[in-house]
Amino acid sequence: MLRIAKALSSTSQRSLVNDAREVRCDVLRMIHHAKSGNPGSALSCVDILTWLLRHEMHIDGREPRWPLRDRLVLSKGHAAPVFYSLAAKIGWIAADELLGFRRFNSRLQTHPEYDTLPCVDYTSGSLGQGLSAANGMAIAARYLCSAEPRFFVLLGDGELQEGQVWEAAMTAGHYCLGNVIAIVDRNFFQGDRAVKSEMDIEPLADKWRAFKWAVAAVNGHDYAALATALSNLQSEPEKPKLIIAETVKGRGVSFMENNNNWHVGGPKFTDELLAQALGELSAN
Repeated sequence: MLRIAKALSSTSQRSLVNDAREVRCDVLRMIHHAKSGNPGSALSCVDILTWLLRHEMHIDGREPRWPLRDRLVLSKGHAAPVFYSLAAKIGWIAADELLGFRRFNSRLQTHPEYDTLPCVDYTSGSLGQGLSAANGMAIAARYLCSAEPRFFVLLGDGELQEGQVWEAAMTAGHYCLGNVIAIVDRNFFQGDRAVKSEMDIEPLADKWRAFKWAVAAVNGHDYAALATALSNLQSEPEKPKLIIAETVKGRGVSFMENNNNWHVGGPKFTDELLAQALGELSAN
């Protein structure tokens, strides 16, 4: 039986807000310590992944590869520090591992690796491939008569310029993969510039609907809106589902918000700027 969206209480929302603040702080410390990473892209999707991993997904903190778990495909793999921070909260990795991000011989590499961490469901790296992987998992589950798992995919909006994404969208619609749930982190920027300037992807919702998807567009920083969207999309159980989650790149840090110069961090992310960013997050 296909799982349904979990109800979200006001108490749960407050807990998610606190978790997300701590995750943002972890992400900044990790990137600052590594002197490289993607702070803007990571901060935009913190609320999405916090909602999924700390509330919505059926997972087991003691058994990362529980066979009936929901799966997460981080197609937007450069958001890995967010996943690592949440994995530490769940208990899949030790918190003192986080500052090993991007270090030689560390398990916490730039993109998550399936063979390195048991809590990783898919090795990402090249953008555009995650939805295809989720489709394959869903089709395999169908043949194995395992209806419980859902297959969540986090995509970046710049990633949608990849042709493989649209082949995968067509596949999911054709095979009625109703347990594939894609979420687009719609922060309107990609590595070089605004998504619209590089290659416009609008009308986004209409395109996915044309491929037989059920679609909703929401504020990607609003937990109640995300939960409601997923619940409403269940009214079309045979269709794959897409949530277009509009977000702010660099969310939570004033000098990073909507500033694509912070797509990549590095030496410019000084001790002083880290202290300012952590101070802003603590004050909110």
